[in-house]
Amino acid sequence: MKLFTADAVAVLSYLADKLPRKSDKIFKEAECGLARIQVPEIAVGEVIYTMLKGREVFGVRIPLKKISLLLNVLDCSENLFIANLSINGWRRVAEIDLPNLHDRMIVATHLTTDSQALLTDDAEIRGLREVEVVW
Repeated sequence: MKLFTADAVAVLSYLADKLPRKSDKIFKEAECGLARIQVPEIAVGEVIYTMLKGREVFGVRIPLKKISLLLNVLDCSENLFIANLSINGWRRVAEIDLPNLHDRMIVATHLTTDSQALLTDDAEIRGLREVEVVW
């Protein structure tokens, strides 16, 4: 089964039902047990923080009740789950050429697992040669 990595914008877009076609297809496959999506723990923090601040995602304010729903899914699902950064991941964080720590952590999680692609709209991550991006 294919494994993907989702950043905070991908998860927020999923919760707001605003994912573009390719990423939406992968999330639907995960819902049906045909793919797995790991969400780096830093991205989970970004999602919660964004929702608590009441920020809109592509014009949609996500209801706060979706925080507990998301956490329950991440806790119980085999196909959408939290990924912790390994020691090898931390080694990669130091090598990745990105300005933001959270982006380095997300990319390192992707690169140190069997992840096929990173679900993101981040232009800086798209610029990395070693990262396959789907959006």
